[in-house]
Amino acid sequence: MIDLKIGELKHQDIGQMQMYVNYYDREIKLKDENKTIGIILCQNKSEAVVQYTLPENNEQIFASKYLTVLPSKESLKELIENNID
Repeated sequence: MIDLKIGELKHQDIGQMQMYVNYYDREIKLKDENKTIGIILCQNKSEAVVQYTLPENNEQIFASKYLTVLPSKESLKELIENNID
């Protein structure tokens, strides 16, 4: 499941995704399928909110930041060159 959030990630967003994942796993998922994964894309996220909202053994919910504007050609080139080293 994928949820796109406009603005900063809140603990309610993570709880909502957890509910969706639990519902799908219990009511819809077939027995031979893997566990459902929830992905939340947001403009901003606090690592503390993610860390303390999700259980320590979490393997189903992921939150990541997205960019609303692509970086310049020069920025991308620099990023690639720095990651090659």
